[in-house]
Amino acid sequence: MTQTSSARLRPDERRAQILQAARRLLVADPHRELTVELVAAEAQVSPALLFHYFGSKKKFQYAVIEQAAAEVMLRTAPDPSLPPDEQLRSGIRAFVRAVLEAPQLYRATLLMSAAGDPAVRALHSDIRQVFSTWVIAAVAERGTDITPTVQLACHGWQGYVEQTLLTWISDPTISPDELVALCERSLDAILATTT
Repeated sequence: MTQTSSARLRPDERRAQILQAARRLLVADPHRELTVELVAAEAQVSPALLFHYFGSKKKFQYAVIEQAAAEVMLRTAPDPSLPPDEQLRSGIRAFVRAVLEAPQLYRATLLMSAAGDPAVRALHSDIRQVFSTWVIAAVAERGTDITPTVQLACHGWQGYVEQTLLTWISDPTISPDELVALCERSLDAILATTT
């Protein structure tokens, strides 16, 4: 064991250490299933200690998803120094690339939300709300009148992007760059139907 893992850490420090280990594993092999045993080995703690700090596998999964969601929201926040079109494009690119860095985590989030896990559903709803708020604001910055129809189209586009990413994760038939471009172009295509 390393000095970090053997030293006595405060509970918040130990939780952070375990979540950092999970993040390292996700980055190293984004398609590998993230198991408790795998993360415990990476963090150099026992699975029992991991359960001690998180309570259950489900609570651990939620903590990993919550941390990843916070990172995605931070990375996709619009840069007000950019022109409106570039704000929108860079935000979409950042979101898609963040998903592609941890596809299994994204799939787990959507599946757990669809299965009715209340905590994950609420978190997923929060992510979508943050994302839709800045997308709609960026569309408005481009000079589009934000009517109820445009708002509905932007929310519908989010559902389209989620399903497109989920399908690509299972069967990556196009390159990541083509996937990013598809998600970018689809927003304009959907908005074109509102006029």
